[in-house]
Amino acid sequence: MSCNGCRVLRKGCSEGCALRECIQWIDGAEEQGNATIFVAKFFGRTGLMSFITAAPQPHRHDLFRSLLYEACGRTVNPVSGAVGLLSSGNWDLCQAAVEAVLHGRTPSPISDLDLSNVDGWIGRRPGEVGDENQGTGTPSMNSERSVETSSEIGDGGDRVPPRLLNLFV
Repeated sequence: MSCNGCRVLRKGCSEGCALRECIQWIDGAEEQGNATIFVAKFFGRTGLMSFITAAPQPHRHDLFRSLLYEACGRTVNPVSGAVGLLSSGNWDLCQAAVEAVLHGRTPSPISDLDLSNVDGWIGRRPGEVGDENQGTGTPSMNSERSVETSSEIGDGGDRVPPRLLNLFV
């Protein structure tokens, strides 16, 4: 008998099915199918199965859970995904998205995405609190250490090789 993941993907299932062990942590056949379909739509059926078979067997269920959370996180916050939601203190949005997927609903992206609130490290200006990595030695557009790239056409109409310009060295 096919596992719930293979059933919804309409693929053959065997006794040693790699997908079966990945979705056993999800309660309910319908929820297992919903999660499998969502992850397969996000990463592609072939990509999903490649990820699973590449992972060591004891970690495959963790991999599937990670892929589910990342797919939900990217749906909710396309800029930073699950990691951005976690680091900004908005993990509850990712968990709510996973619950929505398990119950057959599609998670919604954050409307009116305010990056300064959702992703604390994005949208920060240099020198603001929490910007410890932005040192005074960082090159800027006006720095002598900054350069530009260019490609020119010579006087004879022939192309001059592009120059690598020293932007942040």
